[in-house]
Amino acid sequence: MAKTSSLDALIEKLNSFSAENYWDLGKFVVERVIPAALKEGIFGDQVLKMMASVPGGKFPYSMLKQCQQLYTYYPDVKNRPLAEVFYFDLATKVDDSRRRKEYEKVAIDRKWTISELRKKIHDDEVAKRQDERTKFGFDLKERNIWSFDLPDPRFGKPNYKGRLHGQVVANALLYYTGPGAYIVDPFAGSGTLGDVIDVLPYFNDRKYKMYDIEPSDDRIARNNALQTGIPEQTGSVDYVFLDPPSDFFPHVGEPGFSAQAAKAETMMKLKGVIRETSRVLKKGGRVSIIAEPMAGEEFIDFPTEVSLLMKDLGLKPIGKVYLPRRSDTSRHHAEGFGVKMLASDCREMLTFEKV
Repeated sequence: MAKTSSLDALIEKLNSFSAENYWDLGKFVVERVIPAALKEGIFGDQVLKMMASVPGGKFPYSMLKQCQQLYTYYPDVKNRPLAEVFYFDLATKVDDSRRRKEYEKVAIDRKWTISELRKKIHDDEVAKRQDERTKFGFDLKERNIWSFDLPDPRFGKPNYKGRLHGQVVANALLYYTGPGAYIVDPFAGSGTLGDVIDVLPYFNDRKYKMYDIEPSDDRIARNNALQTGIPEQTGSVDYVFLDPPSDFFPHVGEPGFSAQAAKAETMMKLKGVIRETSRVLKKGGRVSIIAEPMAGEEFIDFPTEVSLLMKDLGLKPIGKVYLPRRSDTSRHHAEGFGVKMLASDCREMLTFEKV
């Protein structure tokens, strides 16, 4: 940041706050930092991320965000009957204002400790998840990090290489398709998408077609999307789910590996598939694609490259979800030019709409 910025002094003052004084820190962020940032054209969470990234910064982005929430929801916290830590938990763990008021009232009436409040919030969240699972038939995610310990055994074939957790597909169908949608999966693998639609009553009105170069069951038609495209009529599909196989992407560390050559080859493959996807989608149709960055000779940001390619083909971004790896031991750091390169441990599911 330029030294003439009015934010410089505020960022420096930030480090003078105690890490335990959440409300005062939130007040400083809301009343001083954000108004100054707005005058310089810095909006939303951008200023918090910038402050967290300053060398020597004392507070991570997550803490700054939590302190902002505390002060925003409870500017009068010092005049309230419960200790500040109660309001910190309410502000950062409960999204709904009505529920925050209910929890506060019960905590006051029953003279709860903070541990009792936390247990109640946790138990209610577990019960809510169970209710959602009863309604939808799967673990519903409401935030943009979809992490699952194990794949649901109902979806996909066990021990199938590259098997995607069916819970990811189920959440994608919930958020990006509607009743009666026609869905296509050109890289069907072990048939996970078909299993989700066949098994879960919530999606039984969706129709689907699955393709793969090596069909794993009789629901999947044999097709090589790279050679023959997607065998669907133009403008006939509501949603396309793309989880390209691993051989689409470069294998870092192999002899003769060239980042530029690998990137060019991968993007050539993806361009053909995305062009076909754009062709078969209806106007307003959607596509989700899973991609991840690669590190080797140089960093290759495939999610960004894919986004640019989608834009060129008339598809606008409408969603991004992070898919952390949980127990995948197949990826390690790569050695390159005397340094260790950090491999990606989080894929991204990007969703676009045809305009």
